[in-house]
Amino acid sequence: MLLKRLKKVYKPVVVSLILLPNLFVMVFGIESFPYTCAPMFGHYIDEETNLYLFKFEGINDNTVTDLTEYYGKPEEFFIRHFFSKVYGSTESISPFTNKLSESPKAFQKRMDEFFNNYSSFLLKEYKLSFERIELKVETTHQDRINHFPAKTIGYFDSHSKSYHSVH
Repeated sequence: MLLKRLKKVYKPVVVSLILLPNLFVMVFGIESFPYTCAPMFGHYIDEETNLYLFKFEGINDNTVTDLTEYYGKPEEFFIRHFFSKVYGSTESISPFTNKLSESPKAFQKRMDEFFNNYSSFLLKEYKLSFERIELKVETTHQDRINHFPAKTIGYFDSHSKSYHSVH
């Protein structure tokens, strides 16, 4: 009798343990191992392969503040959200997004919205405001030590409340 009851319960429990986390990830769009569509083994990465990190810096009167401590959540979550939901991939074919293939106007709107919200968050939570917030990319290797100068790829102007790409 007990064995028969276990058989009835066993299948739904196993299915729930496997499928529910995947369903959650599909609905909320979370990229995290093992629930991800990212090609983890899409290409070979060795010790010499360059990796890239986003960096945010607040600037007031030529005083630079590293904003890593002011994300309001762990750096990897903040940057992952920024990359996958806001900025998008630089690859023309990407499992993360096709955002850069859309119109420049849509990209601009997304960036403006993100930075306006982020600057409001900084003011509310940390009492910080900046004339501009620079978005930089650091090139590194697997050791995550910056081997090259960070390159500014854009900035948010607090006065105009808009993001500007640097080319």
